[in-house]
Amino acid sequence: MSVSISLWSAIEGEIQRFLSSYYQMDIQKEEQCQNWISDFFNPLESIDMISALMDNFYKYKLTMYIHMENGYLHKITEENYNDVIKGLFEIYYLSA
Repeated sequence: MSVSISLWSAIEGEIQRFLSSYYQMDIQKEEQCQNWISDFFNPLESIDMISALMDNFYKYKLTMYIHMENGYLHKITEENYNDVIKGLFEIYYLSA
């Protein structure tokens, strides 16, 4: 089972700024892209990205969503990200 993380921003270059700052990643699209999606085939690997953005939410004007194979779509916020991370551990680590 995999999950996808998507980033959204109305600010030109904001997604690129976050990804290059924390992951040394360059987006292959033009810099003004408004969304970015990455699949994580090991869902626990998505926790790094969730934590990086939420620990630095004040630096970036980004919105993050998690998409699961069962159709679940959930916005990740400063208020709920710890619960999302706990849920990922419960679903994918404790059930394995």
